[in-house]
This record gives sequence, structure tokens and C-alpha cells, in this order.
Amino acid sequence: MGTGDAAVQWLCSGSLDARRCAVSSSYSGVTSPGIYQWWRALDVRWPTAAMRHVCSKVLVNQAVLGPANCAMFLCWSHCATGLWSAGGLDAVEVQTRLPTLAFEAAERIRSDVPDLALKAMGVWMPVHLVTFRFVPPHLRILYTSCVSVLWGGYLSYVAHSRR
Repeated sequence: MGTGDAAVQWLCSGSLDARRCAVSSSYSGVTSPGIYQWWRALDVRWPTAAMRHVCSKVLVNQAVLGPANCAMFLCWSHCATGLWSAGGLDAVEVQTRLPTLAFEAAERIRSDVPDLALKAMGVWMPVHLVTFRFVPPHLRILYTSCVSVLWGGYLSYVAHSRR
């Protein structure tokens, strides 16, 4: 996510906001272990690389993780950027700002996630057909991270487009 965000920043403004890159990068760091465990659970439920099992994994993954991941990124990005730009992570300031930031993030989620989830299907369903059919489980995060550079850039663009 961080690399895609940096590319979008550079292309759109010719500059780079290191804090924004840190927010995007930290999201990937926090969520990757959970995604890996989710995919392991899908492998337990549908253990083979047969197309029937692969298609089941792709559909369930996209139906559950696709919208959730879009929503979580928008929330993470909005709240973390808002807290950081407000002067730091002072406990009193967090308590003061977080309810407003959470409300604003919820509004962004309501307005943006349906469209993002549809676009995510167009990107991630073909990617995950390859992921679950050909990529060994221990290399899946690495493989999808390459595509995440592009998708993360797009998500970052959407997340920061109304600021």
C-alpha cells in the first residue's frame, strides 16, 4: 500500500508526504498476518487447487474480505491521518478527535465502499484465481503485495481525494 500511495502522491502533486506513506504502509503491516490466516482458513475449507475449490475460495474471499478491506483501509487512513495531522497522538487529543474522525470515516465508508467493492472485484477476482490455483500458500502475501502496489495506489487516491 505504501509504495502505491507514494507513486500516487508523486504523480498527482510531484511531492511526497512521509506521514501519509507511513499510514498506508502501516495498514499493510497490520492486516497482512490476518489476511494470511484468512486464506489458510479458506484452504482448510476448500483444500485443493481444483477449479471448483478455487472458485469457491475466490468468491467467498471477495464477498467477505473485499468490502471489509476497503472499509478498513478508508477508516484507518482517515483516522490515522486525522490524528497525526492534528498534532500527534496525545491521549487527550485522541479522545477529543477520535469520535469526529470515526463519524467522518463512517460517512466515507457508506459513500465509497459500494463502488470500491465493485472495482475490487474486477481487480482481485482474476488475481485470486491465480493466487489460489497456482501460488503456494507461503508465497501468496508476496504475490498479492505486488498487485497491492497498484490497488493501494488507487485506494490511497480515493481515500485522500476529498481532503
